[in-house]
Amino acid sequence: MEITVIGTGRAALAPERATIHLTAGFEGADKAQVLRRTTDLVNALSAELTRLREHESRPTTWSAVLPVGTRSWRPWSDKGTVLPMRYAASSRVQVKFRDFRALSGFADAWGGLEGVTLGHVEWTLTEATRKETDERVRAEAVVDARERAQVYATAAGGGVVRCVQIADPGLLSDGQADAPQVHAMSLRGAYKAMDAGGGEGGIEIAPEDVETTAVVNARFVAE
Repeated sequence: MEITVIGTGRAALAPERATIHLTAGFEGADKAQVLRRTTDLVNALSAELTRLREHESRPTTWSAVLPVGTRSWRPWSDKGTVLPMRYAASSRVQVKFRDFRALSGFADAWGGLEGVTLGHVEWTLTEATRKETDERVRAEAVVDARERAQVYATAAGGGVVRCVQIADPGLLSDGQADAPQVHAMSLRGAYKAMDAGGGEGGIEIAPEDVETTAVVNARFVAE
């Protein structure tokens, strides 16, 4: 008796790193003023990132400040009249934190400033944890495949199963259809307004688990 199955393994771990995405920039009718304000804001943000990077607690592990980009356009009024030119300048910034309390403080301090737009938070694992987790869920996928095959074999009146072929999805010798392969999915965090005490508002960062899934195709024979 020959049995072909799909095995899966899954893991959900608390994140170890968080990358916050934000944009710094302004728009207006005066091109020079827009560029100057944006440059000043980006320089201030870069100085803060340097401070965090050099702080003794090392709350961040990596950051990137992209060059300031500009654009211009001529808007139209609701009556179809051409309005004066508008100009915009902005820079995209990414900061990876190991300290989530520092991340909340950073988002609270900078998220309320004019010209700063908070984007999403990308939750991830360290490289070492990700590798160990991938290996573990792959092994769990193989165990799951064997257990599935044994259930089928027993129900069909067969004996103990023996694996004769195992492969990543789509690589069995009969060209079995593809299925999702091993992947780590970084879930985005949410910002939530909160009362920080004394009537002052703050930003709470709500971490979400990082999920890893592995899928294998396997073929067994049962006597």
